[in-house]
Amino acid sequence: MARDNAPKERQKQDLARKQGRRASYDRILIISEGSKTGPNDFQEIRAAYRLRTTNVEIQPSDMGTAPIQVVRYALALFEDGDRHKNIQRRALEKVYAVFDRDDHGREVTSAYGIESGRRGGTRRQ
Repeated sequence: MARDNAPKERQKQDLARKQGRRASYDRILIISEGSKTGPNDFQEIRAAYRLRTTNVEIQPSDMGTAPIQVVRYALALFEDGDRHKNIQRRALEKVYAVFDRDDHGREVTSAYGIESGRRGGTRRQ
């Protein structure tokens, strides 16, 4: 009768593990053309929004600062990964190539056209 409210019965209910309710975050890779200001700016944004470092990876382009080089480096990191930078192959949900449009002019359009036609999945923002 009052058996359901016994201490042992209450403890059994509390010990059951609860399911997580929060959806996991996307892992994001941001490749910037600059080696200092770009990554520093994104680090500050990441800190301001309290994003975990495991979810957002920020890297400067190692292939150069031209838009096509930044885009190709981003694609190479996504497709091949890099053991030294602890980036696994195709383990990211989103990859962004960030560069100054004002400094490069028409190169931006050609980089977008070449890579979007080749991959079919890139998007201009």
